[in-house]
Amino acid sequence: MVSRFILIIVSWVAMLSFCPSLAEATLVPIALTGEITHVGDINNLEGRISVGDMITGVYIYDSSTPDSDPAKYAGLYKYNTAPYGVMLTVGGFVFMTDPRNVDFVVTIGNDLPLAGPTEDRYGFTSISNLPLSNGVSVDRISLSIVGPYGRTLSSDELPTSAPILTDWWISYDSINIRGYGDTPFVLYTRLTSVALIPEPATFVLLGLAGLTLLRKRTFAEQNGKNDAGLIRQARSKKL
Repeated sequence: MVSRFILIIVSWVAMLSFCPSLAEATLVPIALTGEITHVGDINNLEGRISVGDMITGVYIYDSSTPDSDPAKYAGLYKYNTAPYGVMLTVGGFVFMTDPRNVDFVVTIGNDLPLAGPTEDRYGFTSISNLPLSNGVSVDRISLSIVGPYGRTLSSDELPTSAPILTDWWISYDSINIRGYGDTPFVLYTRLTSVALIPEPATFVLLGLAGLTLLRKRTFAEQNGKNDAGLIRQARSKKL
C-alpha cells in the first residue's frame, strides 16, 4: 500500500512537469508526526498500537483548489482524485485515503462567528479509506486544530505552508482515526510536528528513495527465501 501511494505521487508530479495546464496546480505535501493519546481497540488493531506510540505520515492538497463554501469566513476544499489525501503509519499499520476512490476535504475557518470567543480552525477529513492489512475497515481519518483569531489565519484560503503549531491550541485528539462495523476501533493523537515538504522535486526524490528501499527489502527477502530453499534441498540430498 505504501509503495502504491508513493508511485501515485511520483507519477502525478511527473505529469506536472510535462503538462502546462497541470503545472499551474500548487501541490502542498505536508509531513506530520503525532503521539498516540488514546487507543480504543476491540482486537481490531491486534494490540499493536499503544498510548505513547508515534504516528508519522503525510497529507496532500492543492492550494489552487476553489472554495466550495460561499461564506467569507469558511473555506471548504474538496478532492476526488489521487494523490490528494492522507497516509499515516503506526504499529505496522497504514491508514490511508483510497487512491481509487478519493473523498478528501480540507476545511479552513477564519474568525468564525461562534457563540463564544472568535476562533480559527484548520483541518481535513478523509472519508473513503483503504482497509488495514488485516482487513479491518477504516471509517474516517481526520485532523482538527483550533486557534485564536488574528494569530493563526488571515483568510479562509488554503495556505501554501504548514501550520505553525505554537500558534494553535493543540489538543490530545487533534488527529482522529476511526474504524466501523460490529467491532470498531478509535485512535486519538496529539499532533507534535508538521512541516512542508520543500518542493515537488524533493518529494519525487523522497518517493523514489522509498521505492528503492522497498525494492531492496523485497529483493533481500526473496533471496533469503531462495537461499533457505537451496539449503533445505542440499540437506535433503545429503540425507
